[in-house]
Amino acid sequence: MKNLIIATAIMALGLAACEKMGDEERTQQTQTSQQSSANVRISVDGVDAGWDNVSTRGLVNISDVCSRVCFAVYQNGTRVKYKNQEAGESEFGVLSLTLDAGTYQLLVLGHSGAANPTTTNPAKLQFTNPGSSNGTGFTDTFYYYGTMEVTSSGADVKIGMKRATSMFRLMTTDVKPAKVKRWQFYYTGGSGALDATTGYGCVDSKQSVFVDTGDELTGQPLTFEMYTFLHDETGEVNFTVKAFDSNNIILYTREFTKVNMQRNCITQMKGDFFTNDGDDPKEDEPEPSLPEEPSTTVVQVDPEWGQIFEYTY
Repeated sequence: MKNLIIATAIMALGLAACEKMGDEERTQQTQTSQQSSANVRISVDGVDAGWDNVSTRGLVNISDVCSRVCFAVYQNGTRVKYKNQEAGESEFGVLSLTLDAGTYQLLVLGHSGAANPTTTNPAKLQFTNPGSSNGTGFTDTFYYYGTMEVTSSGADVKIGMKRATSMFRLMTTDVKPAKVKRWQFYYTGGSGALDATTGYGCVDSKQSVFVDTGDELTGQPLTFEMYTFLHDETGEVNFTVKAFDSNNIILYTREFTKVNMQRNCITQMKGDFFTNDGDDPKEDEPEPSLPEEPSTTVVQVDPEWGQIFEYTY
């Protein structure tokens, strides 16, 4: 009797194992079937991160400039398919899916934020202050938006992306004091949301970014890079930069008003930052004035960006 019970238990385990294997096989077969039924393949052929006047520029791989890629397909104003990817996934920058024959609009967005913006509306891809709840952050961002035709036999779409952002780079020629622990970059005039149908910013944003600078940076010059979407090819952005101590007391402040910026280009400010100590404020010292246009002697070309407009403060 005891042997019979053991034999029955073994048979039950075997049947359960077979049933589990059957479920796994069916799941794998379903996934394989879905993959094999995909009739549309969308791939990022490259990212144009250069400047039109640079003859030696070339397309770079999406994984070299972005850690996230968002795909979205629209028809008649409604998003019908979407997929978000992260660097490290297999076929990063490639999407296979099934679509009926017809005309669609395709959005591909590349960035390196902490989270993805919602893509239900391609005309308003909202990035948010990184310190806010579910903040995505502001990073270098690339996009593609266009029409996609799917025939009865499907489609193989290869697209190139281009940069949507402009960069503000602040460099200090003097070195960080030990008591400076944190920074805030607050800027207006740009946009934290992208209209991918035009490639420009679509809202008037108050962008705010906090950066921690640890003890390992004490005694060294610093470089910060901030991103925004302009409302046109060029625009003016206002920056307020504050340096804090460990108790969040402001030690140094500088304002840069009407900073000329250009899409796909870097506006670089370089100078002594730590000259107005909060313990001994120089209230009568005027803010540095900036030239309306950069001198041609300080315009450089960055093959990965475009032009760098250099100012001193």
